Amino acid sequence: MNSTMRLGVVGIVFFALLGLLTLRLWTMQIGEVEAYEERALSNQSRVVATPAPRGDIYDRNGVKLAGTRSALAVVVDLLLVEEEERELLARNLAAFLDTPASEILDQFANDSQGGRVTVAEDISEVDATLIVEHREEFPGVSVIPQPVRTYPEGELAAHVIGYIGRPNEEDLEREDVKPTDVVGKAGVERSYDALLRGSEGAIEYRVDAKRKVLSLAGETVPQAGGSLVLTLDSALQEQLQDSLRDGLVQARRLEMRERADSLVERSRSERIADALAEAQEAALARFDEATGSTTTTTTTAEPGQDDDDVPAPPEEVTVDPLTVLGSLYPGLPIDDDGICVPTQRVTVAEGESGVLSGIEPRFLKVESIDTLDDDLVATVRIGTDRYTVSDNDSFAGTLQVLVVTEDEVIVYHRDRWCPVRSVGVVLDPNDGSVLAMGSYPSYDPSVFVGGISQTDFASLGTASALQNFAVQGLYAPASTFKAVPYVLALEESYYPLDRGVGDKEVGDEAPAEEESPDSAADSSAADSEGSNGDSETTDAAEEAEEPQPLLSDTDEYSCSGEFKFRLSDGTVQTKRDWKWPQGHGPLDLHGALQASCDLYFWDMALRLWDERNDETGVDKENLLQEYSRSLGFGTATGIDLPFERDGLVPDRAWFREEQRAETGRVRPDGPWVGGDLMDIAVGQGAMLSTPLQLANGYAAMVNGGTVWQPRVVDQIVDTDGEVVDEYPRVPLQQVDLDPRTVRMLRQDLQQVVNNAERGTARAAFADFGPNVEIVGGKTGTGEVIKAPRTEAFRQVDNAFFVGVAPINSPDYVVSIVVERGGSGGRVAAPVARQVLQYLVNGPEGVTELAPGLDAD
Repeated sequence: MNSTMRLGVVGIVFFALLGLLTLRLWTMQIGEVEAYEERALSNQSRVVATPAPRGDIYDRNGVKLAGTRSALAVVVDLLLVEEEERELLARNLAAFLDTPASEILDQFANDSQGGRVTVAEDISEVDATLIVEHREEFPGVSVIPQPVRTYPEGELAAHVIGYIGRPNEEDLEREDVKPTDVVGKAGVERSYDALLRGSEGAIEYRVDAKRKVLSLAGETVPQAGGSLVLTLDSALQEQLQDSLRDGLVQARRLEMRERADSLVERSRSERIADALAEAQEAALARFDEATGSTTTTTTTAEPGQDDDDVPAPPEEVTVDPLTVLGSLYPGLPIDDDGICVPTQRVTVAEGESGVLSGIEPRFLKVESIDTLDDDLVATVRIGTDRYTVSDNDSFAGTLQVLVVTEDEVIVYHRDRWCPVRSVGVVLDPNDGSVLAMGSYPSYDPSVFVGGISQTDFASLGTASALQNFAVQGLYAPASTFKAVPYVLALEESYYPLDRGVGDKEVGDEAPAEEESPDSAADSSAADSEGSNGDSETTDAAEEAEEPQPLLSDTDEYSCSGEFKFRLSDGTVQTKRDWKWPQGHGPLDLHGALQASCDLYFWDMALRLWDERNDETGVDKENLLQEYSRSLGFGTATGIDLPFERDGLVPDRAWFREEQRAETGRVRPDGPWVGGDLMDIAVGQGAMLSTPLQLANGYAAMVNGGTVWQPRVVDQIVDTDGEVVDEYPRVPLQQVDLDPRTVRMLRQDLQQVVNNAERGTARAAFADFGPNVEIVGGKTGTGEVIKAPRTEAFRQVDNAFFVGVAPINSPDYVVSIVVERGGSGGRVAAPVARQVLQYLVNGPEGVTELAPGLDAD
């Protein structure tokens, strides 16, 4: 075969192959394009994230306080469901889950989790298999393993542990948080959320052109978060919470008993009648003053006087029963047992009536709800009285509107005399470890796991049960704070003036005008007039010998019942000791702390004020504040819990700023004066502390001066239980305290509990049992609502106690607050006594709760 023929054959073969290739390409690109498109679409995939189990939370002894269990959830991926398929899907799911289809459709419509809606949780494996086997009836539906948070101990340590929930706008600002996540909302669940959450996994599904799941393509297993080991002791925590609960119940029963005793002395009707008589007499006196005459039964015109010029006789007077009766008012809220409750939530629909509980119940009717200037207002009636109210309005004495909606009104029914809550902290003063912490009312974190109902959430909100008042509650620490000026006295050898026996009386408390910082020296004479002297005093007073300071902590001071200030206008302001009128008699510094003598510390603060511009150069005006701040007061402790508040140690600069800003927290006129410093010395006035700060301050004073940063997390462990991180002890500052000061303070705190004659906590600890001699503490009673001593039923006090044990080498500091509970010796000390019994005598040594002595 010649070359020409061979070339022809090759060309024919080449063109044949080219034709076949062209034909195949045409077939693939034109003839079979739809088939290939369908095959390509059938190879699509959908990746679904799977949440990681949260790390566990344990107490110091390995008791699990929060954990995770595995559950199966039915999740609808709306991105895989056509709009027209959703109604049918909802009906199929409703039949399977025994849930109304309308509820499922509402979940679809209100999706806020990126297209993934969990329609059922905790389904059985049998149900999960049925769904998988009938995929065609459930497009876009997956059965996904889902970790469920558990809290095996219920309310135990709830305020330290916290709870979880869906992220809010603030949470979503974090780069690692998505709308589908679950995040910590309080406690260590919040503080350590990023560590607890771990790393999510993923499931990859093959889906077809209609986005129906065909098969599982792959899976990445989620990694559990780290686990926390707390400093808490769960058994001690349980004792603290039991004592806080029982202490609050006892305080409320004592309050009701005091009300009943007051009514035995004088009935409500008698009190109203007396108030009416006094009001009528006052009205007549005003009328007489206006007319310049004595009131008679008839009023006629004098000769030549026009009848229109005759003053009208006084109108008939009325009195407000709530104002007259105070805590004895029969319309205050009560529970089913007839015991007071501080707040009740009452919801009343338009046109309906609601019951306001009380010894004499009242009915609140919402007559109408209207719109006024774009705001909703409601007309409500109680008896014959009508009120027009809107959001946040207070009315009828005991009621405050929470919100007015288009169809209902929600109000708070309040009793401001009823004990509100109890709060406690147990601290290790040697390293800042929190051994127990809580407040009551409390809550069970489990109610948040599957989503809490509006009713339950409202109930918790009414009692403020979600707040950790150990770090968020601000209270004037009252006489528990006297330990700070006590330490100052020993460290600086600084004591009050020896004013002799009888009532203490000094001159004008304040200068006429406040000096500027630059003119302090020039105005020292005017300021001294505000404390030791009065230009209007008698010649005899001017010639009297000036009182001299006490020279040591054992010099006696006459602690009478009153401390008086003669002001420049001749009037007298009186401060009264809690043991007025009899007083305490002669006491040295140690006795003053043991018996909680107010006058000793008032007089000491007044001396600081008087000598604030002396030649020593010491800033005595702020010396007490400096000691307070060095011990941690006025600043957040830095504990690893969210929402901690700072507290407040007031001074002149703060006072001026508050006046300038017109916050209403201080008097609008006049300067910062010596009386303000006197209030600080006894833990009153604007002084504020959290229960944790109070415990931490005492811890520093009894441990020798180390202010530790409190902590609730000790270690981080992995899924194998191996320690991956430890949180060291962190000293915030070291206060240079003389060992004698520490020793004396411990001894005097021991006497507060053990001194049979003057210890203010002696009655509360009378049945302590063995080892009471190694226990010390300090009581405190903080005024919330001041009332005349003759009307004790009007008085409202916060009760405080700080306990220390063992007193010679402290391992525990216990801080207790019963809000509006009464006196520290009667109400707070017994609660602390049970906790201290547990600590030094064991669980079997805890005796029944009983009220102590009514002492400051």
